[in-house]
Amino acid sequence: MPDSSPTKGAIRVVVVDDHEMILQSVVRLLTADARIEVVGTALTATEGIEVVIQMLPDVLVIDYHLPDMDAPEAIRILHQAIPEIRIVTISGSDKPGSFYESMQAGSSAWVRKTRAIQELRLAILRVASGEPYISEGMEAQPNLDELVVHYQPIVDLENWRIVGFEALVRWQHPERGLLFPDSFLPHLVETGFIQEIDLWVLRQATLQLAQWQNDFPRTPRLFISVNMSYASIENPNLPTIIAEEVQFADLGVDDLVVEIRESFLVSNPQETVELLTRFNAEGIRLALEDFGASFSPISYIHRVPFDGVKIGRSFTRELPASMGTVWVIEGIASATQAMSTMCIAEGVEELAQLNSLRDAGMRYGQGFLFSPPARAAVCEGLLTRDSLLPYSAHAADATSSRVML
Repeated sequence: MPDSSPTKGAIRVVVVDDHEMILQSVVRLLTADARIEVVGTALTATEGIEVVIQMLPDVLVIDYHLPDMDAPEAIRILHQAIPEIRIVTISGSDKPGSFYESMQAGSSAWVRKTRAIQELRLAILRVASGEPYISEGMEAQPNLDELVVHYQPIVDLENWRIVGFEALVRWQHPERGLLFPDSFLPHLVETGFIQEIDLWVLRQATLQLAQWQNDFPRTPRLFISVNMSYASIENPNLPTIIAEEVQFADLGVDDLVVEIRESFLVSNPQETVELLTRFNAEGIRLALEDFGASFSPISYIHRVPFDGVKIGRSFTRELPASMGTVWVIEGIASATQAMSTMCIAEGVEELAQLNSLRDAGMRYGQGFLFSPPARAAVCEGLLTRDSLLPYSAHAADATSSRVML
């Protein structure tokens, strides 16, 4: 352990890392700066806590992944013992949620381990002076009051009536305007903030559906579907939280569908099936989103089981040109019908696609041909219509098996 006698005016730092070579590299980096003095090091969080309490440094640098405990647990223990301690968490990017969990526990800064050489000194200097610091690229996190939910209708292809909506989050950025999920959700998955977003969308969507069911009563009742990230699915309390949100909105459990991406099943089939059985136990409806994109077998629907599947845009865009895709969709439509499982085609944008889907036996669809995702007020206008049948002012045949322009 380095000499603990302080350098005049220097920031006293303890470094905790689970890798000896990285620990030595970080110490060399920091001691090269006259403004920083490393007064203690450790290879486990337990040792690090002991050193911090003994040394009372200005800043603790702690690795998120440690052999005996993760950083959030150590951070909470240290804040109880030394409320004024300032902590910089360094983390690899292999575990989603490390940023969010660390900051929630009381860390003052978060730095990517892969960028620590460039950023760690700056983070320590900022934190020691009482300023907040977040690693480059991690500041793109919306406030909840900047988020909006758009809704895209799901249409019965037999009578062209809206049967439900999918809730889709958007970020009304104060400078960049309306941002779509692909531009910010991947980052939120990495930080762990996606879980808070998931629950916020769930609350907004269920309350909105309750209003629509009251204002636009119909049989069968309108339903709403929401997407859940894998980080949220892993939360053992999620089924209970969903049931409470449904009850809070005065809805029935059948009014909500939770959508799960097929990639979750492909990457962790056994673990994911075990997680999803908890939803079945609570009576929560599940839909497998983007089904077939990873060539997963229909047996997945038997294993959970799912109440619905959604055929993704990768299939729909191939219609009607690809007969192979038509045959695949026919097989999925037939199998899901036999299992009384709702099957929805996403990404319906052209009449030719719609005709091909109906010929293949597809019962439900959603896409820009009917309506893009829109704010609630726009959707209310759609709900006043008897039909979302695509047509032009010149020709429409709603009685035939095909829709023609």
